[in-house]
Amino acid sequence: MFARSERLKELFKIEIIQALRGVKDPGVSGLMTVTDLALSPDMKTATVYYSVLGSARQRAGTAGALERAAPYLRQVLRKRLSLKFIPHFVFLYDDTPRKASRIDQLLMRIEGEQEGG
Repeated sequence: MFARSERLKELFKIEIIQALRGVKDPGVSGLMTVTDLALSPDMKTATVYYSVLGSARQRAGTAGALERAAPYLRQVLRKRLSLKFIPHFVFLYDDTPRKASRIDQLLMRIEGEQEGG
């Protein structure tokens, strides 16, 4: 059995992903993925971690667009969910997928060098 905070975390993550499909801000560009969501201990703030497959300019544009969309997303979740309190959403860029890709490339290069040499 999961704690209430874990269930809420998963619920907010799913709902944010669905609500983000309704954001029509032109600043959202590139391929954006929500990688994780963390709730503060008092559950009043939800930090949404995201990654963007694109250039640095697209990442910056997406960050601004998400910041502008945060109140809208909170309003959408307030209408969809029957909860007493909907947290404030804070978006943070998650660099983990890019770092993982870089590690994969390095490991593949080392493996190729060992097979060739």
